[in-house]
Amino acid sequence: MLIYKAFNKTLETYGISGKAIAQAANASESFVSQFRRGKKGATDEMLDKLLGAMQTLAPGSRRYFCSLVAGESGREGSLLNAIDSISEEEIPQLLIAIANRWQSPQKQVLQVR
Repeated sequence: MLIYKAFNKTLETYGISGKAIAQAANASESFVSQFRRGKKGATDEMLDKLLGAMQTLAPGSRRYFCSLVAGESGREGSLLNAIDSISEEEIPQLLIAIANRWQSPQKQVLQVR
């Protein structure tokens, strides 16, 4: 799968908005929008920032993205693998991401620190 398609699918799968990822990665919303549509490429540095921000907003999303790029099916067993692989420090982030995902997309009250 192409990188921009995997990125977009990951954002959709994890319920991350373009605005949220742009803010978290310190990137412009316009750039994120163009990248998601394949209209603009990302440097290695910018892609690393975007993936880091994605992982902060939704733990496990970076692994999912990488599995898509690698041509793996993505979700099969990924939940159990993600749970097994997260550190003690990441558990609060995961719980907040789950709470945010559970709420309506327009009403994300909790923030990951």
